[in-house]
Amino acid sequence: MTEPGQSPLSRFIASFTQLRHCPRGLWFVLFAFVVESIAYFGMLTLMTTYLTADLGWGDGMASVTVSLFTMLVTLLMLGAGSYAEGFGLRRAIIFALVISTGARFLYSYAGYSTSGWAVGAIVVVSLSAVALGSAILQPVCYSGVKQYTDENTNSMGYGLIYGFMNLGIVIIGGISAWARPGVEAIHEAAASGEPSSGGVLEPLAGVSSSGVQAVNWICTGITVLALVGFALMMSRRAEADKLRPDTAERDRGQRGPLGDRIRSYFREGPFTNKRFIFFIFMLLPVRTLFAHQWLTMPQYIIRAYPAGVGDKMEWLVNWINPLVIFLFVPVLTALTRRLNVYRVMMIGSLISAAPTFLLAFGPDLGLLITYFVIFSLGEALWSARFLEYASELAPEGRLAQYMGLAQIPWLMAKGTTGFYSGYMLATYCPEGVPAEQLQTGTMWLWYAFIAMLSPLGLWLARHWVMAGLGPAAGGTKS
Repeated sequence: MTEPGQSPLSRFIASFTQLRHCPRGLWFVLFAFVVESIAYFGMLTLMTTYLTADLGWGDGMASVTVSLFTMLVTLLMLGAGSYAEGFGLRRAIIFALVISTGARFLYSYAGYSTSGWAVGAIVVVSLSAVALGSAILQPVCYSGVKQYTDENTNSMGYGLIYGFMNLGIVIIGGISAWARPGVEAIHEAAASGEPSSGGVLEPLAGVSSSGVQAVNWICTGITVLALVGFALMMSRRAEADKLRPDTAERDRGQRGPLGDRIRSYFREGPFTNKRFIFFIFMLLPVRTLFAHQWLTMPQYIIRAYPAGVGDKMEWLVNWINPLVIFLFVPVLTALTRRLNVYRVMMIGSLISAAPTFLLAFGPDLGLLITYFVIFSLGEALWSARFLEYASELAPEGRLAQYMGLAQIPWLMAKGTTGFYSGYMLATYCPEGVPAEQLQTGTMWLWYAFIAMLSPLGLWLARHWVMAGLGPAAGGTKS
């Protein structure tokens, strides 16, 4: 336990050393979440490219599909995640991983079909199933972090799950940047009749029709690893060793009629707190930048930059941001754990939104890297703290519900962004047009103005919101 008289340096070090006393179940939950996140983001980063280049869909249809998929993940969290939590942590996570494994296999297989309607059906079914698996896994794992930590280690627990998830994105970014162009080179050599030097990628090229599809198969294998590893490590004894047992499983048989549960859900908790609702929804504009990480950035880099940069697109999209998050989330969480959440959100959202104006100057690798770094530092400052606040606000047995509710602005950001990002790409960054004729600066200027609405709105309403958010966020009332 951290003593009140300790120095800031001692408290900072204690934030990390206290994690040694957490049950091993915490690390098993982190393993399942992080390894599955590697597969999820590896597939997601290339999803628009897969739908357009491999399956022949247009920019508009592809972006809407990806947007609906990511929105469905968050939407299902509101019901599936909280319901699955009642069946126990271990069973819920294994069930989610089984669903995700089968769904990713089906998604990867879509590239082999020659029938347009069959491809569409496979994509819809597989993405719906992936969304369900992710919607169960994420809130249940967040609940697991709370159950295997206490009030002294909770902040760092959420910092770890967020930081290690981003380390996983770095890993899949490296794998993807190696496998995607490597497999494409093997196919090009085969088409020209030249000898191939694909090495270990030869077998993968033999079962995939493109580099993107090869990465999809790799992600399927990673999901299998998460499933087998977690099932073997998380014994029932490890699951039961909790610091703060959740009551969702205990109360599963005492839930009452569905109608009563729905009415209770909307009449209790944060729905009755207008300040909290404003607080979470004011983050919607800046969250659109996160959606652009997979809806816009991959196609933007491939189309607007030289081939040498485009071939290593994953290094930019999947390395810089996640690496900064991994390195700085634990540090910034430890440094700001005594600051109220609302002030952290104002500052962090401003740091995330402002660098988007750099991209308005047009394609420039130096400015693009600077954008990723500054944007990521802002994310590292506020994202994990927001998860912590939402979890601490939740009463016993309703953590997954509250975590899902806190994700509603994220749901809306993912849902709305895809309905215009494809149009913006087709208008300002269309495929097949020389880079010097693209108007990407205008596109990013619009996105910068949208993102800046979050810090501006939070600042304008700071006195009203902080007066009623409660002690967990630095407010004055409970």
